[in-house]
Amino acid sequence: MLVYTVMADPTFPYEAARRRAVAAMIRFLADTPLAPSRYERQLLLRYQEGKLTIDQVLALLETSTYHVFYRSRATFGVTVADVEALVEWSRNYNAQHQLTGLLLYSEEQFVQVIEGEEAAVRALFARIQQDARHRQVVTLSEGPGPQRLFAEWSMAWGQVDPVELTQVLGAVERQILLPESITDPHLQLLLHAFHLVEPDAE
Repeated sequence: MLVYTVMADPTFPYEAARRRAVAAMIRFLADTPLAPSRYERQLLLRYQEGKLTIDQVLALLETSTYHVFYRSRATFGVTVADVEALVEWSRNYNAQHQLTGLLLYSEEQFVQVIEGEEAAVRALFARIQQDARHRQVVTLSEGPGPQRLFAEWSMAWGQVDPVELTQVLGAVERQILLPESITDPHLQLLLHAFHLVEPDAE
């Protein structure tokens, strides 16, 4: 990314000027595909405030966990039994490739988070995008983070209420705290993982 190229450039003359350049690039890249992720923005803000050095930021990014969070719709004829078979395959595959995550299903809609080493996540997601069992694959979030969100599961799995799922996806897509009370534990886990629960609810 352009921001990190500037940060790591040893010929850049002054630290204060470098911080200003980083801030300007973040503003310039906002609302573009090159915009930093939430975690990257947090690190860059701490760098601009003088709380982290360039080397510390780059080291944290190198040790971060990559994730892809997407939604899609099942193609006609896919059954719950098909989904359960998919979950079993995913658990075996993910265990072999050190991947973890969450898969939810509700009225022909899939929601999934995959996390792990970036190359492994990207390889699996490319395969998922070509899978004929679903369509309309929309990426909701992608990028590095400080740690795994679903480290305890090679693939957590659940069927969820469609109304609650719609509320949660709306909160994720608009990046807002969810005011409604969500009862499903899988959806609660998803909201907590992406910090979209009101403070009183946490």
